[in-house]
Amino acid sequence: MKKFLKFSLIAIVAILTFGSISSCKKTFDSPPGPVDPAIVANTTIAALKAMHTTGGAFNVITTDVIISGTVVADDKSGNLYKQLFIEDATGGMQILLDATNLYTAYPVGRKIWIKCNGLCISDYNGTMELGIKATVSGAPSLEAIPANMISNYVFGGSLNNPVTPHVLTYAQLATGLQDRYLGTLIQLDGFAFADLSATYADTSAYKNTANLDIKNCSGNTIIVRTSGYANFAAQRVAQGRGSILAIYTTYGTTKQLIIRDPTDVRFTDPWACPLAPGTVFLENFDAIGANNLALNLPGWKNIGEVGGVLAQNAVFGSTKCAKISAFSTGVTPVTTWLITPAINLTGTTAPKLTFDEAAGFAQAGTILTVLISTNYNGSNTPSASTWTSVFSVNATAPPTSYASLLAVAPINLSAYIGQTVYIAFKYDGGDPGKTTTYEFDNVKVTAN
Repeated sequence: MKKFLKFSLIAIVAILTFGSISSCKKTFDSPPGPVDPAIVANTTIAALKAMHTTGGAFNVITTDVIISGTVVADDKSGNLYKQLFIEDATGGMQILLDATNLYTAYPVGRKIWIKCNGLCISDYNGTMELGIKATVSGAPSLEAIPANMISNYVFGGSLNNPVTPHVLTYAQLATGLQDRYLGTLIQLDGFAFADLSATYADTSAYKNTANLDIKNCSGNTIIVRTSGYANFAAQRVAQGRGSILAIYTTYGTTKQLIIRDPTDVRFTDPWACPLAPGTVFLENFDAIGANNLALNLPGWKNIGEVGGVLAQNAVFGSTKCAKISAFSTGVTPVTTWLITPAINLTGTTAPKLTFDEAAGFAQAGTILTVLISTNYNGSNTPSASTWTSVFSVNATAPPTSYASLLAVAPINLSAYIGQTVYIAFKYDGGDPGKTTTYEFDNVKVTAN
């Protein structure tokens, strides 16, 4: 009996001890995130910018002006350096801060307050900036707020505030100092990169900033400006067409966009613009890259079937076209094919093919043939398919230099109504004595 009571008492003590320990265990909540400071903005960003009316001037703020805004662009990708862009309901502003990795303290979506007394507003060729006035080499200059002084002026608040771009048209972008959208996050729709072979910026040791054109189907062009130090500088540009989010800036009267990272480029639609009524197919080669590189366009086949010579980009100022030549290749014979994507002629009436053509440095025996196939299968041996010639030219001298592109008379394709066709530009030549350079442009199929 005593033994039983002894074990019972031990068990009771153990239970009470465990219960005591369990009841003392606490659940710790995650620490609260940053909260907005007890600071009240007394001026809007638009009102602050209105204090700077003369380009190149340095307007030092001498009153207790306080602004507040949400960070809409930071330095996380390296495309911005020692700067942020903030917005409120009235406008945007570039803030110069002499520190790196700003995104760790002031990420996109964080609200911040800036006490502006003692700071200076100026502009860099039209884009407003807020920083510190200094003297550099004897001349006034706007510099970033020194790292050890940032906390005197900039105060962080809550995180993850919504950041929504202003959806604009190209026509809404102005270049005046007080433009509502300068320094803000905007969205443009229906744009695409003009040069699909480009990377966002210079990938050499020089790390040069790149200005790349994007265009819409109305012919409007604007620059996308990317630093060679951006972590996506070596990435090939987006290959389609669509929406782009970016900070809108200017350099004089030149409109510029700065993307935060490649996710801002949402070019997911086909690159080609919608065709005009009556146009079945159009290729104007505007999307080709640098001169003399192998031509590479979506859907096209570029095949050096005999001799390995490929069609190339031809760029002469603003003129872009395709070219094929055996000149300086030392190869003979040469048979090169450049073949369009599939073209559906179902439901068409009186379809016609037109294109522009030129023969430069003409040498007899070099032949350009335009052919049609309904059974080409996309292989690298197109001669195995059935092709019908619809145009042929055997170059003769002169000219002894590059010739002007001239329109070829419309070629009737009515025999192919209801079918899917491929159009090929076939080059036959080679050294010695058969090295004419053929160029062609504006390949177009129309129908009534």
